[in-house]
Amino acid sequence: MQLISKCASLLKSHFFSGLFVVIPLAVIGWIASSIFGLLAQVQMLVPDRLKPENFIPNESLAQLVNVGITVGVILSIALLISLLGWSSKHFVGRKALEWIAEVIERIPVIRSIYSSLDQLLKTISSGGGKQFSRVVYVEYPRKGIWVIAFVTAPANGFAPNGTPTTEKFLNLYVPTTPNPTSGFHLIVAESEVRESYMKVEDAFKTLLSLGIAQSDATRGET
Repeated sequence: MQLISKCASLLKSHFFSGLFVVIPLAVIGWIASSIFGLLAQVQMLVPDRLKPENFIPNESLAQLVNVGITVGVILSIALLISLLGWSSKHFVGRKALEWIAEVIERIPVIRSIYSSLDQLLKTISSGGGKQFSRVVYVEYPRKGIWVIAFVTAPANGFAPNGTPTTEKFLNLYVPTTPNPTSGFHLIVAESEVRESYMKVEDAFKTLLSLGIAQSDATRGET
C-alpha cells in the first residue's frame, strides 16, 4: 500500500512536468524521423533503370552509391535553403517573401500561427535578440509579483510628472507566455528592476515552457 501511495503521489505531483518535458522531445524526434524517412525514400524517385544496383554488381558498392545520392540530396536542400536566405536579404527576394507573407496573412488561423512564429524567430535571431540588452525581473502588475522583462534601451529624457530627474529609467518589454511575441512596454526606474543573470535564449525557454524549462539562474543556483 505504501508503494502504491508513493506512486500515486509521484503521478499527482510530477506527471504534467514530465509531460511538458517529453512533448518537445517527442515532437523533435517525430520531425527528425519524418525527415530521415523522406530522405531514405529519395531512391524511389530514381528510375529503376538508373538505380545503382542494376549496373553495379557489388551490392555493398551499390548501397554506398545510394548513400551518396541521399547525402547529395541533403546537401542540395541545404544549399537551396541557404540561397533562399541569401535572396531574402536582396530586393527581389525580399519583395517575393513579402508577397507570400501577404497571401498567408489573408488565410484565417494560419495567419495567426505564421505571424507569431515569424515575429518570434525574428526576435531571437541575429545572435539571440541583440535588441534586448539585458534580462531583468520587475514587479508587475503589482508589488510582490515578479515577471521576466527585457531591457530594450535606456529611457533617455524621461521626466515623470514633467519634472526632470537624475534617476535612470529603462524601457522594458514584458512578454506574455507562452506567446512572447505579445506583451507590454513599460518605463521603469533602474532601481526598481533586479538582474536575472539570464541569457535571452534562456529567458525565452522559460517563457515558452511556462516556467518548466528553467536555467540555473532562474532557479537561484550558481
